[in-house]
Amino acid sequence: MFFRMSLFKSTLALLSLLTWTTHQYAIAFTLSGRNSPNRFHSQSYSKIAHYLPGNVEERKRCMTILHQRIDRHTDDHPDQTSLPLFLQQQNIDDKLSQVICAAARACADISQELSRLPISSSRQSNQKSPKGGETNVQGEVQKPMDVIANDIFIHEVIDYVGVMASEEEEHVIEGKLMDFDRINAYEIAFDPLDGSSNLDVSVPTGTIFGIAPFSSEKKSPFTSSGRSLCAAGYAVYSSSVELVISLGQSGELGAHGFTLDPLLKSEEGKDYDFILTRPNMLCQEMGAFYSLNDGREPDWPDGLKRWVHDAKRGKTPSATVYSSRYICSLCADFHRTLIKGGWCGNPRPHLRLLYEAAPLSHIAEACGGRGSDGQTDLLDILPNGLHDRTPVFIGSIRDIDELVSYGDIQQGAKSYGN
Repeated sequence: MFFRMSLFKSTLALLSLLTWTTHQYAIAFTLSGRNSPNRFHSQSYSKIAHYLPGNVEERKRCMTILHQRIDRHTDDHPDQTSLPLFLQQQNIDDKLSQVICAAARACADISQELSRLPISSSRQSNQKSPKGGETNVQGEVQKPMDVIANDIFIHEVIDYVGVMASEEEEHVIEGKLMDFDRINAYEIAFDPLDGSSNLDVSVPTGTIFGIAPFSSEKKSPFTSSGRSLCAAGYAVYSSSVELVISLGQSGELGAHGFTLDPLLKSEEGKDYDFILTRPNMLCQEMGAFYSLNDGREPDWPDGLKRWVHDAKRGKTPSATVYSSRYICSLCADFHRTLIKGGWCGNPRPHLRLLYEAAPLSHIAEACGGRGSDGQTDLLDILPNGLHDRTPVFIGSIRDIDELVSYGDIQQGAKSYGN
């Protein structure tokens, strides 16, 4: 009996010492406030959380502090820069950083849903899907993933903005900031899932967003031109998940690319750590590719027909012989154009000004490129409504200048069945 009691007391003492040591370890890191690039892996968090003293709520609170303040440096990733750290290094104000990071989390969450989409679709093949099948404000039939992506983006970002506008929603969405936080706040317009018509064949898709200062005194948000944007971004969901953001008015602070690292986990077990992989992105002044649907050539205006005819034969003013590259997924086509040069777009008034054209043009200008509707720079166009559409030609600055010089490159509105 004596032996059992001694063993019991020794065990208690050992556990108390272990708990106290772990608690001090956690506090030390919390109070240090260091902010190195990356997080510890989730397993490390779990081990710390298991031994923290107090009730469940106290542990959650302590762990929240740990996640916010803990040194993110790991032996495996000593030289990498995470998105939050990058924004801090660029002296981006806290409210804007919060919006950008929330949008990044939304993109990471959407990518997780997309990675399992064929499995989810297979399970639902013999069941009526609880979402999707309705016609959105654009007159397009929504797929279930359109609805899911839209819900995810709203859920992640709504707490950090004054107002939101979604391609999938008819009206402006009010943010959940308190009144005192709405001063110097931001508004965000977004396309939650670009290219969703390609989901059935696993072609890359994306998310696009543009962020501008919000004023509660302004009667109508989202009525300024793209020159009001202070940040924009897009994600491409492909073999890797890449996030490109541009900063500053007209992208004056440049554009930078990040890649989602699936080995770095959040406290909820979700992946959302984006690592800087393409700093200071630049678009070539001229490329050798154009990207649009050649199948619509019979309906093109004469100027566009002449440019494409000349481009294929090296008869444009630059004497470049162009090749065609077309994915029919705007984010993917734009991402390739940004890296390889050339231009992409749609001559019809088909793409949305607020959700696609203006944000991508902001990024293009940040990289030294240009976006045009064929006559006017996209960032200079004032929207008349939330869902205005416009022709888009975007990419390398000399390619766009040369294309626009041909004149008559805007096609009239027309719907196609495929």
